[in-house]
Amino acid sequence: MSIHPPIRPSDQPSHRSSNTLRRLAALTGALIGLLAAPLAYPPVAMAQPASAAAATATTGTAYDGLPSAQQAALFSRQVASGELARLSDAQVLAVFQALQPDALLKWARAEMNRYPEYEYWMSRQERLNGQWQEQPAKMQIRYRHAPRQLYAKWLPGGAQSGQEILYDETRRKDEMYGHLGGVLGFTSMWIALDGSLARSQSNHTVRDLGFQYVLSMLERDAKSLRAAGLSEKYGKAEIVQEQGVRMVALTWELPAGAPQYYAKRVQLMLDLKHPYIRVETAWDADGNMVEKIVFDKLVRKTFEAAVFDPANPEYRF
Repeated sequence: MSIHPPIRPSDQPSHRSSNTLRRLAALTGALIGLLAAPLAYPPVAMAQPASAAAATATTGTAYDGLPSAQQAALFSRQVASGELARLSDAQVLAVFQALQPDALLKWARAEMNRYPEYEYWMSRQERLNGQWQEQPAKMQIRYRHAPRQLYAKWLPGGAQSGQEILYDETRRKDEMYGHLGGVLGFTSMWIALDGSLARSQSNHTVRDLGFQYVLSMLERDAKSLRAAGLSEKYGKAEIVQEQGVRMVALTWELPAGAPQYYAKRVQLMLDLKHPYIRVETAWDADGNMVEKIVFDKLVRKTFEAAVFDPANPEYRF
């Protein structure tokens, strides 16, 4: 079933007032406010004894001397088998020290190629017009990469709860279809991806959702660093605890911020037990956090056409 045409004032029943329509139009920018909460407390680096820190620099690994493609393949096997998670902190850090600059990106790209369609849950928070968004949002997203199609819902307990959007590049590449949450969420309409209303609530468009976008930005920055004769490898690796989960945090200090690079400083946290990025955080040149994305859960799926159809009875379009 095709997506419904845009709603026009002349299409509305006479009992709906023009004032309500104006209020609805003014609020539609919130539809793609890809906001979310940071985790309940910041990550805490796990202090290592001096002996462990020294061992990091001297511990030999199975990665030593391997070309990056072989390192990526070995890393994939160690993650899948659980071997990486069983290593001590010093051994894990030695692995990340031994990895060549592009090995981790090769591994991540291979993993993403295994997930052409998936459902995930995330939280997000951004700095908009210089202001950090205090009100968090939590989202459930059903994502297909090629062709780009997605359904997103803002969940209870977060900002814009009840909102829904659908995006299908095979129907309208530059627009999405959606409605607000709450009492004004009774009408769905088409909204431009890059319109002023949309940009007033997010630094991103709906096409930036998905793990593939995060990876593409890392690959773009790596290419820019190589072209400038600089190393693309993270400058810092540390073991952290994020809500009780043991992760490795990798931090890049970049020559400049946006738009030349994604941000002045970028940190990724990898759950040692699961093969995907769990947390992405970015800061500007002044040290201000500009966004934090927490990927809570990822499930590989094969979607039917109804998942991206507004007539799906599960949705409120």
